[in-house]
Amino acid sequence: MCGIVGIINSKDLKLKAINVLNKLEYRGYDSAGVSFLAKNKIKTITEVGKIAELSKSLSSDSYSSFESVIGHTRWATHGIVSKNNAHPFSNQKISLVCNGIIENYNELKLKYLKSHKKIIESDTETIFLVLNELSKEIPDNKKLIKKLVSIIKGHYAFLIYFSNTQEVFSLKSGSPLSVGKSSNGIYFSSDSSALNEYVDNIYHLKDGDIIRVLGQDTSFLNSKNVNFEPLKKTSNEFSKGDFKHFMIKEIHEQPLVIKNTQKYYDVDYFLDFRNKLKDVSKELDSFVFVGCGTAYHACLIAKYYFEKYTDIDASCEYASELRYKKISSKKRSIYVFISQSGETMDTLMALKYVKSKGYNTIVVTNSLESTMVREANITLPTYAMKEIGVASTKAFTCQLLALANLSIEVGLVRKNINKKEYLQLKKDLRNIPAKLIKILKNSSYIEKVVNLLSSSKACYFIARNIVFPIALEGSLKLKEISYMHSEGFAGGEMKHGPIALIDKDVLSICLNPKNELYEKSVSNCEEILARGGKVIVFSSKSLGSKKNLLEILMPKENYIDTPFIYTLPLQLISYYFALNEGTDIDQPRNLAKSVTVE
Repeated sequence: MCGIVGIINSKDLKLKAINVLNKLEYRGYDSAGVSFLAKNKIKTITEVGKIAELSKSLSSDSYSSFESVIGHTRWATHGIVSKNNAHPFSNQKISLVCNGIIENYNELKLKYLKSHKKIIESDTETIFLVLNELSKEIPDNKKLIKKLVSIIKGHYAFLIYFSNTQEVFSLKSGSPLSVGKSSNGIYFSSDSSALNEYVDNIYHLKDGDIIRVLGQDTSFLNSKNVNFEPLKKTSNEFSKGDFKHFMIKEIHEQPLVIKNTQKYYDVDYFLDFRNKLKDVSKELDSFVFVGCGTAYHACLIAKYYFEKYTDIDASCEYASELRYKKISSKKRSIYVFISQSGETMDTLMALKYVKSKGYNTIVVTNSLESTMVREANITLPTYAMKEIGVASTKAFTCQLLALANLSIEVGLVRKNINKKEYLQLKKDLRNIPAKLIKILKNSSYIEKVVNLLSSSKACYFIARNIVFPIALEGSLKLKEISYMHSEGFAGGEMKHGPIALIDKDVLSICLNPKNELYEKSVSNCEEILARGGKVIVFSSKSLGSKKNLLEILMPKENYIDTPFIYTLPLQLISYYFALNEGTDIDQPRNLAKSVTVE
């Protein structure tokens, strides 16, 4: 999940490196470092913590005697957070950065580094030391890189610099890496959008690629030139604007991005749905939705939508579990993979596994340049714009929008809903932004909720039916950015064990839309109140005044827009509680935005 950057044969290396690393910091912020590179000369600076700490350590020197730089921002996997484990790993011959995990590093350590007495914690440091050992026997750098690739196992992206020849090699197997080109040099990045202001043309490395840069020449290891394509540029992606944090900015962007995404679905993608997905016929057995974390909660919502609007079976799988399951190649199913970044390692590997079994695949993603887009049969894009905050907000609701549209399109094709119902549902989806704007304007309850959370030792979210996954998502948001203990439960399951946790120091948040299960959810709230628990109810119908009960009225909901309406206030209370607690909201501890390791 780390971020790597390379700037080859360019000027203003320090400024550019820090600028790109700042844009990659969402990928990890345990430590950071850079190596300035020249003929037979390498200067490496590393710091524990965020890019700001590294920036302070870089002297006022312009580093004008260097021609290139490689840099890294780390999310720790192997080895504690320390300067010793920070990238780049360097000496005066080689400098190396890596994003990913080398699975057989212990075997390589035993085989090649028996004489090394230093304690080696990091898989990447192991590879650096192995490369140095191999270089004593293999002086040709091309042959040396081929040898390295032949002995390492794992999912990775490397940048490796050799000072004797000034060659840079980039390797990819699983982890994302792009190379861009302009008249001002050659640039590498884990996220191509971080290169917007520097390059005009881009190439996204494919698994197995080895690219060599020497001077201004960029080629594959076999000397075949790299075919660059124009970079699709977007503006202002990394700016907070007038907001304190990216997360609150992205919460407030939801009405706009949902409106724009729905416009696209109305006029483009789904008008051509039958041609893009011919397998959505009566012979199809099921849809299987696959994701991790927040994306898995979107999968659960999709299941409810498909059960409501279609007659086809729908199920959900954790990507991390699916990739190791035995699945039948006889069933006629379509697998739908959901990932904000399109690079989530578990989800990507599950996609490849399912694809190898002959199934058709759809990817729902916010990144049209991602690996999953290249792997899947069909892409269902979410136009959420760049999401920087680690805790997903607008990307999640745009995923819900994509899945809602998918469900009613399948329902129409299979004649489970008629044209009139379909058009009404489309109208309901177009009306979502107005309801979200209303919720954003009515935030008078926030302070009360924050105070209740502050005086509680734990928070439990309970809900039924289509808002049950939103209870899980609300709980995840709270624990992600405030570190408060929180769990989500199906309302009917409270009496089967979780109610034992209820006391006067516990807060329960109940999501209770006015539907056929409204009264049952009211009963769940009463059971908690009867045991001295504190309850907050989000509902479009008033329950009335009661002791230990805070009621927050929501806009009137339809089934299809219910998840959107009940997601937004939970994002807001998580944000403002975390703000009150003083946590690092955009970059919470131990987390990273793009999970590219298993």
